[in-house]
Amino acid sequence: MEPIFEGKKLELHYDNVGEEKARSQSLGNLKKKASNEDIIAFGQLMGELAPEEENIKSLVTVEKQRFDI
Repeated sequence: MEPIFEGKKLELHYDNVGEEKARSQSLGNLKKKASNEDIIAFGQLMGELAPEEENIKSLVTVEKQRFDI
């Protein structure tokens, strides 16, 4: 049984200065074939656009698949 692609999203996790919990941001609608290199480059670009006190700590991709039974 082959999985059916439903979606892929990116979560950016920021270091929040003065806060215990890191801030996160979700971006949906990533292309199914987005490479790890492309995702990392995008995350670095978002880090350059973030306020100076917030550095991106990590990137997480979440892919959703469906199996029809």
